[in-house]
Amino acid sequence: MPCSNLPADLIYQVLADYPVTISGSATPISIKSIPVCELEESPDNNTPTEKVKLIFTTLDTLPTSTPLAFLISTVNNKHYIIGTHERLYPTIKCSSSTSKPDGEAASVKYEVSFTARKALIPYTV
Repeated sequence: MPCSNLPADLIYQVLADYPVTISGSATPISIKSIPVCELEESPDNNTPTEKVKLIFTTLDTLPTSTPLAFLISTVNNKHYIIGTHERLYPTIKCSSSTSKPDGEAASVKYEVSFTARKALIPYTV
């Protein structure tokens, strides 16, 4: 989902315990491997800061020319957003791998990282 489609001031809404709702539609990504989402919390000038890293492999090519936000659903039916309407946007790194000789398709591995006061933002569907 483009970051411009997200509501403004998401981080402040979460910090104020205001429920976040996403009304726009997102483009699903077909995942080839089990995705990993890691959250690291640390103090920065006495202010808690979070850094989230999402790693997944897909056959799709993402349009990285525009800032993207990622909507995540867990097996526990919890939903999270990585990204905000305002800058700083998530950083997206990608690396391609060629197919294996046994006929497996070529894939792209993406690593999305985002650092903010609240980097993994819970939302309701």
